[in-house]
Amino acid sequence: MGSTMARRHGRWWAAFLMYTLIGVAGLAAQEEPGDRWFLSLGTGLLSTSDAPAGTFTFDHALFGSEKGEVDADYAGGEAALYELSVGRRLRGRLGLGLTWSRSSLSDSANVAGRLPHPFLFERPRSVEGTERGLSRDETALHLSLRWLLRDGPKVEVAIFGGPSRFDLDHELVSAVRFSQTYPFDAATYAGVDRRRESGSSTGWHVGVDLVRYFTRRAGLGAVARYSDAPVDLTIPDDGTVSVSAGGLQAVVDLRLRF
Repeated sequence: MGSTMARRHGRWWAAFLMYTLIGVAGLAAQEEPGDRWFLSLGTGLLSTSDAPAGTFTFDHALFGSEKGEVDADYAGGEAALYELSVGRRLRGRLGLGLTWSRSSLSDSANVAGRLPHPFLFERPRSVEGTERGLSRDETALHLSLRWLLRDGPKVEVAIFGGPSRFDLDHELVSAVRFSQTYPFDAATYAGVDRRRESGSSTGWHVGVDLVRYFTRRAGLGAVARYSDAPVDLTIPDDGTVSVSAGGLQAVVDLRLRF
């Protein structure tokens, strides 16, 4: 079912982009004097708005008929981000922009496990630890309607918003590793097993854009954007956990107009 929904979202997104580009082409045919394009390349930070957290079960040869349980609470945090944007003035102060961005974060998770006793039923042993270096990679495509609040030869200020498409890849904890010695009444945390999960979703974004041109064609821009979309990731016992892609982004870019 997940793959079917992903295909439907993909077809919806492709159709939306196609009709948007058709609309842009129509407006371009009625181009007014002074219309122009812009291109920017930027870098910044993404403060993730959410991180996975949940409880799941896992099996082990030493557990017999019982299963172990794990609570995994991921920290999230600030991710390095880079992006490429292109935009066009449509008519008057109205414009359209398209931004592709990529962010990467080395995440950590607080792990708490409950491990069945090999001889005694309903006598779990508790272990705890922190796992670091769990990768979280996010790709986003933002389609924006833009409105210029200030339209000067040197300074431009715009607000923008629209739909966003996210692809999220996240390393998740899949099982707890442990060591134990006779009589097995206690166990020691020894790390985790990992697996990578992916999910996609469509959401939204809003933001503000300030650019200062130092020549007729080149300048520096500053962008603040907030975006959000719920992405479902599969956890090890075939359940799902919902995590919000996107968050607050602060970007500085090199801006070219033509």
